[in-house]
Amino acid sequence: MDFLSDAKAREADMRAFFEDLHQYPEPSHGEVRTNARVRELLAVPGIELLTPKENITIAVVRGARPGKTVGMRFDTDALQMQELTDLPYKSKVEGMMHGCGHDAHTTVGAYVSLLLAQHRDELCGAYKIIFQPAEEGERGAKEVIATGLVDDVDAFYALHVWSPYETGTLHASAGGVCAEPDMFKVTLHGRGGHGAVPEACIDPITAGAAVVQSLQCIPSRFISPMQSVVVTVGSFHAGTRCNIIAQDAVLEGTLRCFDDEVHAKLLEAFRRIIEDVAHAHGCTAEIEINEVCGVTVNDARLAQLAREAAAGLVPPEKIRPQEPSMLGDDFADYRVIAPCCYVQAGMNNPEKGCTAAHHHGLFTVDEDVLPLCVAWMAGCAVRAAGE
Repeated sequence: MDFLSDAKAREADMRAFFEDLHQYPEPSHGEVRTNARVRELLAVPGIELLTPKENITIAVVRGARPGKTVGMRFDTDALQMQELTDLPYKSKVEGMMHGCGHDAHTTVGAYVSLLLAQHRDELCGAYKIIFQPAEEGERGAKEVIATGLVDDVDAFYALHVWSPYETGTLHASAGGVCAEPDMFKVTLHGRGGHGAVPEACIDPITAGAAVVQSLQCIPSRFISPMQSVVVTVGSFHAGTRCNIIAQDAVLEGTLRCFDDEVHAKLLEAFRRIIEDVAHAHGCTAEIEINEVCGVTVNDARLAQLAREAAAGLVPPEKIRPQEPSMLGDDFADYRVIAPCCYVQAGMNNPEKGCTAAHHHGLFTVDEDVLPLCVAWMAGCAVRAAGE
């Protein structure tokens, strides 16, 4: 099976589908039009569509011979951000943009489904292509898992186009590749009053400033320097004008690490420092932590199969390892069912202006990589099904 030739034969349609999705981005949990377009494209012989919700679609292709069941996850949600590109197919939705490449992922998933259906008489096993909502920290993987429709999967793959990597490179490595991301909100309660009489008040801004500074002791003093930890306060809001001491201060941010034991230490130190520092300043603290997902860990055998699939598509120098990232992905949640492998395809192409980082208004996908990604994912799945 020459999946790359098959994918290139569909390239014009693939690009048109991708550009349509890009123009109509939808937020987490609202990916209704996106799924409608996927279902319309995949309403062909050889593909069974499971549609438990308006924003969840699972395409099923069954081979002619027995084998394992392989799941492939493709996320569908966009971001609440303004597109700054001048692309002819730029977003038509004000304040919404596919700024992370999920439109490319959805396109790859749709055309993987078509290619597998085209060759189903030559295949063994079964393939479940999952169009997952709400990957952007909104627990979409758990929503899919709760349907029970992927309980029979023996191995999962996911692909992410990746702007830091050179276009046309394929990256797969065993072990942890994405961190365990937590999102937090801390509300410090003080006692407001006139700025001229601070002794009659309890200032949550002073307490908040101390909290922000003290939290940086976690990675430097409470976690081993051999372990990677991120503690970021991304927003700090308090007060209304210059001569009023605020009643409350609100801090929001993220905690990230690569190890479950380190995660437990991180959370303990985080809570203790906030409560102790707040108390020292006379404030009380209300702490909310959203543990989004676990560490994304690639199964060694599945990563090897991914490299073998890549070997038939690109020269050896284009097959490269992955650099672990503190970014998170809820693909990690599928590990409760079966081994997983999260691979990345480079799409940094200065000649085409595809250099902006993910989650930036100028982010642009190099469409040239779409057929390569389709062929790679199809090859990974077929190898895993035959194991």
